[in-house]
Amino acid sequence: MKKILEVQNIEKYYGNKSNLTKAIDNISFKVDKGEFVGIMGASGSRKNNLVKLYIYNR
Repeated sequence: MKKILEVQNIEKYYGNKSNLTKAIDNISFKVDKGEFVGIMGASGSRKNNLVKLYIYNR
């Protein structure tokens, strides 16, 4: 199938050097044409941050 989205090794940190929090840790995935994808997780698990990282860094 034709790949329409691929992200590799995404990480996101918040804070500064003395108080650094890793919000997203090494996420990789791909989506092929015709696939439906859902992002699931508990409230506060940074699902929106993952999507925003892709959108704002294209």
